Amino acid sequence: MNKIERLFLYSGVGVAIALGLGWRGLGTTASAHVETLQADTIRIATADVLTLVEKLASSDRYLPAREEKVKSLRAPIEVLQKELDELRAKITAIPDFQNNAEAQPLIQQFQTKSQNMQTLSQTAQSEAETFNTAQLQEAYRLVTETVTQVANSKGYTHVFSTKLPDNKLTSNNVTGLLQEMLARPVVKAPAADDITEDVLKELKIENVKPAGAPAASTAPAAPATPEKK
Repeated sequence: MNKIERLFLYSGVGVAIALGLGWRGLGTTASAHVETLQADTIRIATADVLTLVEKLASSDRYLPAREEKVKSLRAPIEVLQKELDELRAKITAIPDFQNNAEAQPLIQQFQTKSQNMQTLSQTAQSEAETFNTAQLQEAYRLVTETVTQVANSKGYTHVFSTKLPDNKLTSNNVTGLLQEMLARPVVKAPAADDITEDVLKELKIENVKPAGAPAASTAPAAPATPEKK
């Protein structure tokens, strides 16, 4: 046995003896820290964060601004829609307009405006989606901050976001039902530890009816080229 082999052997024996005497090596500090954390009192609350966000987003804090944004996005679309309606009326008033040379420039103009309508609608949809997303992100931040504040005031150390099990499932399709199931990750919890109502009062939205997630739709689809009747 050479010198290096004896070194490894003796080191192994030393570690085995130390472990037999209860030495924890480099893990001592970490183990003690974990044990300390586990010894702390844990109090768990629940809160229906999804409903809280929906209510806050449907409140006067966000709804008027969202309605104004949609109104501003729809304005140029409605102007273009009126122009298309007037142009359609002119085209269809021309006898046999599909084969009439007089109608061809108007038809070309209608097609161009229809493409413009599609582009304008897509841009409006994108802007509305971005605006709605920003509102929901802020609403979620305010809700979670308020949940934390209420939980701290009541001595809770953890809050699970969930609908309580006694909330009935109402969906009549698989996708909706699965979403409702996923919104209830907590299977059993005492109602006394749910702080949803306290958060509603803190945010002053207890009387707001949730309208669901804001819709991004702002305009109808672009019209088709007039067809011969």
